[in-house]
Amino acid sequence: MNSWDIFGYVGTAIILYSFIIENIYKLRLINSIGSVFWIIYGIGILAWPTVIVNSCILLIHTYWFIKHRKEWLS
Repeated sequence: MNSWDIFGYVGTAIILYSFIIENIYKLRLINSIGSVFWIIYGIGILAWPTVIVNSCILLIHTYWFIKHRKEWLS
């Protein structure tokens, strides 16, 4: 196992954990953190499809946070 694999395993664990969370805000937040780990992993092993899909997921979550920010701030 190389050092990049640690990012992949941590990202996997975080994303899997996010799916047992019932609160949609927390689910998206934890899933976003997992995606960041996968982006780092993908860059480290030069797996551009992994970087692209997780970057898109992160952008989707970011858009959702921006769209719903008033609901969560009140």
